[in-house]
Amino acid sequence: MEKTATCSQCGQQFLLIAMELKFYKRMGYPEPVNCPKCRHKKRQEQRGWRDFHKRVCDQCGRRIITIYSPQSGDIVYCEKCFQDYCNHVDPLRGLKPPETKIKA
Repeated sequence: MEKTATCSQCGQQFLLIAMELKFYKRMGYPEPVNCPKCRHKKRQEQRGWRDFHKRVCDQCGRRIITIYSPQSGDIVYCEKCFQDYCNHVDPLRGLKPPETKIKA
């Protein structure tokens, strides 16, 4: 059973598929009144804006883009160095960052 609905925001028609309708009923949620595009837009607005900053990895010096500003004082790693760090951390002893190779 599928259902066609009209978005209360933009007026576009959208389809609610059977699996989706079943999920809403099972969870006790009301059926959506906005189309997927408008729902996504609303979620993005609720999350707030994030500024991006160009930084260098504190471990290897590779240039990266991050949400942490240089003024924050936070240690930032590129994807590879972060993965290496995660592979060598004992979660039972805590997540103390290792000494970084690059000093500010």
